[in-house]
Amino acid sequence: MGFLGAGKTTFLNKYIPLLGGRTVVIENEFGETGLDGELIRHEGIPVREIYAGCICCSLALDFRSAIGEIAETFHPDRIIIEPSGAGRLSDIIKACNKAGEKDGVSLKVTKLITIVDITTLDEYADCFGAFYLDQIRHARLIFLSHVHELTAEEKRTQTECLKEFNPHAILYEGDFRKMEDEALEELIRMTEDYGDSPNEIAADVLPADRVFTSVAIKNSEDMTEEELEGILKEVKKEGYGKVLRAKGIVSLKDGRQVHFDYTPSASGYEPYSWKGTGHPQKNRIIIIGCGLNKRALRVLFKNRDIKYPASADGCKRKMTREE
Repeated sequence: MGFLGAGKTTFLNKYIPLLGGRTVVIENEFGETGLDGELIRHEGIPVREIYAGCICCSLALDFRSAIGEIAETFHPDRIIIEPSGAGRLSDIIKACNKAGEKDGVSLKVTKLITIVDITTLDEYADCFGAFYLDQIRHARLIFLSHVHELTAEEKRTQTECLKEFNPHAILYEGDFRKMEDEALEELIRMTEDYGDSPNEIAADVLPADRVFTSVAIKNSEDMTEEELEGILKEVKKEGYGKVLRAKGIVSLKDGRQVHFDYTPSASGYEPYSWKGTGHPQKNRIIIIGCGLNKRALRVLFKNRDIKYPASADGCKRKMTREE
């Protein structure tokens, strides 16, 4: 688990190779198209994608159906669930329990792991309250991301806050990306399973699709590196709404493809090469946030179907939010 852009896929790419037996991954994308399934690159690991909503609320039945289908088809030793960053851990637990109780699937909820972007903890706790903190309060193991961006004193203050939000979880205060494989395996092994000591599920709060909105772009123009860098700076402006996460695979005009990732605290891109079979879809972009000016964002990210001025001010004059 982890909020938008916290580093869930990065963690899975480090953790999955350490696992033995049969493993299946369920990927949930809040936007209208899937992307993270392509970014989990481990041969022989089936990835089941569920998108266009959140498996915590609008796609709960799809999620339960997927669990049943996976159990029947693959007979896995484990299912790893990477929910949408806009989801709630308590609802994932509920959905898994219902799959066992109502659908007859034999399963046990074990490790509840949350990744926390330590640089956005205060802001997101203030802005989203119980919705955001649900992921933290129900975790049994918490990893931190972007720890290198804080001073020692800032990190101490933030980790103390995390311990107040969840005094019972194991909190790893280092950079999980640099952990030795054996240390990571041992830390997860020693983390208590949820099924051994279930805790109380939190009270209901607004579902994800009442809090967040998304934009999916499947037909964007190729761009230069300079244009992409400019877009990742421009998207911070008020005219586009509050963009919490933007990510995608885009083609550059020189023929290369890159995978870009944006959060309010960090952004960047890296070379991307297709590792699967067949021909990959090009230029897929997903944007998630609050009060998004959808048409303005389509213009900014060069959707071929929209032709309007691409500045935030121009978009504010010509377009309305949620259009």
